[in-house]
Amino acid sequence: MEYAKKIKVINELGFHLRAAAVFAKEAERFKSDIKVRNVTTNGPAAEGKSVMGLVTLIALKGSEVEIKASGPDAKEAVAKLAKMVQSKFGEKQ
Repeated sequence: MEYAKKIKVINELGFHLRAAAVFAKEAERFKSDIKVRNVTTNGPAAEGKSVMGLVTLIALKGSEVEIKASGPDAKEAVAKLAKMVQSKFGEKQ
C-alpha cells in the first residue's frame, strides 16, 4: 500500500538538524519505505529515515512537504509522521 500527505512546516526553524533527527528516528520504527519531498521548491525526495537526507530538503518554516510511504504500515507511518510535523517536532516555538 502507498499513502501520501502534504503538510506545512510550522516550527520556527523548519526541518533543521534536530527536527530531522527526531523525524528519522520515528520513521525507523516503520517497515514501510518513507520519502519526504519539499513541494514548495519542487526538489527531489529524500529518504525519510536519513537525517542527512532530510536536512538537504531545506524545508523552512512555511514550506509544504509531502510525506509518502509504501509498505505494510504505510498509512500509520504517514499519519504519525504528519502529526509530528504538525506538533512542531515537539519544539516549543
